[in-house]
Amino acid sequence: MSSIWLSDPRPLRHDAGTSVVARRALSVAALCLGLAACAGQPSSSAYREYELALTAIGDLRTDTAPDDAPFTNADLVRNFSRIALRHEVDIEKAGDDSNSAPNPLQRWEGPIRWGLYGRGATPADHAEVERYLAHISEITGIEMEEVERDVNLMILITDPAERPAFSAALRRLYPALADGFDTWRSSGRVVCMASNLFSAMEDDVIVFGMVVIGSEVTGLLRRSCIHEEIAQALGLGNDHPEVRPSIFNDDEEFALLTEHDEWLLRILYDQRLAPGMTEEEAIPVVREIVEEIRPGPDGDGI
Repeated sequence: MSSIWLSDPRPLRHDAGTSVVARRALSVAALCLGLAACAGQPSSSAYREYELALTAIGDLRTDTAPDDAPFTNADLVRNFSRIALRHEVDIEKAGDDSNSAPNPLQRWEGPIRWGLYGRGATPADHAEVERYLAHISEITGIEMEEVERDVNLMILITDPAERPAFSAALRRLYPALADGFDTWRSSGRVVCMASNLFSAMEDDVIVFGMVVIGSEVTGLLRRSCIHEEIAQALGLGNDHPEVRPSIFNDDEEFALLTEHDEWLLRILYDQRLAPGMTEEEAIPVVREIVEEIRPGPDGDGI
């Protein structure tokens, strides 16, 4: 197991209502080959079959600006509210209006120091994470740096044998994160997930994030996990069935961060917004931001 160095001088607060900010609810029948339930993460072959089933019906698309999914500025404002200002109540159920609750605006305010850990992580994973975080840095202005010590965004791609050791290490350092990790590793429905910790002195400022993916998940499905979970660890914490074209939708239509989702990140990290804003406070500002950065009802003129 790689050494993990975690520290932050500020007290940390864990918000149980928003700790696990992303999940993938899969068909238990598809992953457990017809069984009513399965304990622990499904096998690599089950995940491969699931990915093939999705791509066979046209899901896990890799186009990021699809002609068949236009969206207006009004759509963007509404979708920001659904994704950034709500959170899922039960991570093992699909994201929708019935499984969500109001959430204040939450985001990072300082540099992100990331590290990739676990025997399941490959050079291709490292390249994907590095490239993706560099792109997000361009979009949001957040400084991103890979470090060996004082990590505050921990990305885990673990194999089954090392998960007990990771769980024990998390239990010593951040018990709340260990709870989420153990929920994930014992579930047959949650493919990948992200958890956040918040500063005790600055409510709704994210100061630590953890992304969890199993080595059993491979190929495009793994890339999809990397894209969605990191984006959700940045503060876009919900999923909604009517948000399209987007990775923040449990139907798995899109695999990679879309241009629609890039707009959501730009809005979230606009300095006119602030952590802790309620929907009532944030949405009028969001409308102003959208009209400025994406002129015209359909974004014409950019």
